[in-house]
Amino acid sequence: MAIAILVGCHGQPGDSAADGAVAAATPTAAATASPAAPACAAGETPVFACKFKDGKRVAVCGTAPGTAEYRFGGETSELVLKGGERANVMYSGGGESQLAFANGDTRYVVFSRMVRTGFGPEGNNPAISDGIVIERAGAFQAIRVCEDSDVLAVDVNAAETFLPAAKASDGMELFTEETIRADPPSQ
Repeated sequence: MAIAILVGCHGQPGDSAADGAVAAATPTAAATASPAAPACAAGETPVFACKFKDGKRVAVCGTAPGTAEYRFGGETSELVLKGGERANVMYSGGGESQLAFANGDTRYVVFSRMVRTGFGPEGNNPAISDGIVIERAGAFQAIRVCEDSDVLAVDVNAAETFLPAAKASDGMELFTEETIRADPPSQ
C-alpha cells in the first residue's frame, strides 16, 4: 500500500554542519560528478526535490524503471549517486518515507515525514518536514532540512517504480530514526 503525503518544509538552525558532512564524503566508484544542476532532466521522473537555506539543492530522479539517482549541489551537482533503496512507515496522524543512497561508509537518507504533535483538546498539529540525514559508519553526522515552499516531498508511487524496497525489511522499516531532529522543539 502506497501513501502519498507529506508536503512542506521548514528550516533547521545550524545547516552549516551539514555542509561539511555532505562535502566531506569522498565519492566512490558508484558516485560521479555532473556538470548539470541537481535537478531532474527532461524524460526523468522527479521522486524528491528541494532547496536548502544556503541555496543548495537535492533531487532524486527516476532515470529508468528500477534505477534512480541522488543529486546534490549548487549551480552544478557536487555529488551524484546511483542506486538507492526505499522505505515507508505509517504513524498515527502521519507517516514517513525515506530513500537511502550509499557512498562508501556514508549514507544519505532523503526523507519526507508528517508526525502528530498534539494530542490535547487543541487537536492534532502535524509537523511536516523534508530533508537529508547524513550518517557515516552508522553514526549520525548531520541533518539538512529543506527551506523550499515548492518542495517535492517523496513521491511514494514514483519511489516504488524507481527504487527497490529496503532488502532487510521489505521496505517496512526505516533506515534511520534521526529524522526526528527535524521536528519542532517540544513546547
